[in-house]
Amino acid sequence: MLLTQLEYFVAVSREEHFGRAAAACFISASALSEAIRKLETELGVPLVRRGRAYEGLTPEGEAVLVWARRMIADHRALKDEVQSALGRMTGVVRVGVIPSGVSLAARLLAEVCAVHPELRVRLISGMTSEQVVAGLRSFELDAGLLHPAAVADDIRHILVETDRLVVVGASKGAAIGDRIELADLASRDVCVLEPGMRARQILDEAMAGVGVRLRPVVEADSVEALLALARTGDWVSVVPRSAVPTDAASIGVKMAEIANPEVRMPIVLATLSEEPRPPLSLAVDAAAQRLAGRKK
Repeated sequence: MLLTQLEYFVAVSREEHFGRAAAACFISASALSEAIRKLETELGVPLVRRGRAYEGLTPEGEAVLVWARRMIADHRALKDEVQSALGRMTGVVRVGVIPSGVSLAARLLAEVCAVHPELRVRLISGMTSEQVVAGLRSFELDAGLLHPAAVADDIRHILVETDRLVVVGASKGAAIGDRIELADLASRDVCVLEPGMRARQILDEAMAGVGVRLRPVVEADSVEALLALARTGDWVSVVPRSAVPTDAASIGVKMAEIANPEVRMPIVLATLSEEPRPPLSLAVDAAAQRLAGRKK
């Protein structure tokens, strides 16, 4: 059994298409298909349902996928461990982040790369907390920034930051002052994150607590989209405070604090609770510890 065969198999399961999987692995579709057939022959079971196209994994394939991901991750961690022992940290660290954590992710990754300049980073944004957890469990992420509500026993986490929601509108013309009552958002043309995102759920829960219901005019899947919508001057948007620079006018918006009550959002760094811990996971964790320590 070759590691490349497992990598091709995982790519097929991820892409759900032989051609796309082959392109992702930089080989021909026929070479990829042949490698997977050899893996099936060695294991003695079919792993992939084949018709005229990819039709999913067999039950045996689903079981093998779990081990294939783990073996690939362990091989990667082994190479990283050797480099770390030599005083170098190389490779690609993969971090998933929820929309309200993008600003924090930028600071966290700058901290990581300042200590380990040879590292490269792959930042996957716009994820839900549940998607981040799934990415950790499938070994497709090394770390993630998410809301603590999604954390389970197999996930290690530390509180890095507690953000809060604010209202932004166009720097010229938006009818907002320095503060806005939470209940008043119910009567405004507001843009917010999609309902499946935890920051939106926190906002909805807070508004229910003051006896009102939000009726947004636009729902978006990213904070960047909300800022762009606010700059049009037609609406205001609810975004994390960390997404707005100190000089809000520099990005074409002005900001109002939400009051009575404030709406706060804890953000944690999450990694798998596995031992031994992979070096890349440890590097991100250490950077998060340093950031959190500076806020105390």
